[in-house]
Amino acid sequence: MEPLVFVWVALTDDISGDVQSILQQREPTSALGENSAKCAIFYSINSQPGLSGVDLGNFLIKRVVAVLRAELPNINVFCTLSPMPRFRAWLDQWLTQECLASPPKEVTIDKKTQDQLLSRVPGATTWTAALKHIIDSHGWTSDQQVLDAMEPIVRALGAHYLVNTKRRKSHSAFDPVANFHLRNGACLHRVNWRGNTSYSGLRQSLGLMCNYNYVLDRIEDNNENYVRDGTIAVSGNDPYVVAAMRSFPAKL
Repeated sequence: MEPLVFVWVALTDDISGDVQSILQQREPTSALGENSAKCAIFYSINSQPGLSGVDLGNFLIKRVVAVLRAELPNINVFCTLSPMPRFRAWLDQWLTQECLASPPKEVTIDKKTQDQLLSRVPGATTWTAALKHIIDSHGWTSDQQVLDAMEPIVRALGAHYLVNTKRRKSHSAFDPVANFHLRNGACLHRVNWRGNTSYSGLRQSLGLMCNYNYVLDRIEDNNENYVRDGTIAVSGNDPYVVAAMRSFPAKL
């Protein structure tokens, strides 16, 4: 009998920021072996057809954590490397004509960063207009200067999207993957640039991926706070997540 749901786990020395580095390894395990690995990275959850909407992933993650703690006590970090499947669609809607003419103050981009992006798009007068021009064009994914100019802006927007974009008439995160992990008690840890450079990753999220950190002694409190009022717990010191949290009641 085939399993109903299964999770892919990489055993690593640090919290992984891109799925390419995991997939390119024949066995995604710490270079020194599983007995020296410090982190378990959950990078994919798959279920059998017909089980969409059945919350088996929650059970499985907790089960895998329990097994790993028992068999590999050297592992003390349990973290995901997760997609942001609705980010690009949200961004396309966010970049309205009004937004292109006058960027909203809800996302703060410093002048140096704005100027760097504007320098890549002659004629653009706002960073929002420059960004839209780039992501609607061809070739930006292979232009390193454009990528460097985009990174701080797209990461800031990605963090804002995860923290402050909610489902209608709800305090739950709009992003379904974020909502799943935050509801399970995970901490929002880091937004990763070029986390998934595959065609689908670029199409869905401009390549962004996110880490959700299951800090074991905080899971229960995080779950209760998120379910009660949408409070998002964070771990780490990602400056983009920290900036997004300034306008939201975060538990640091």
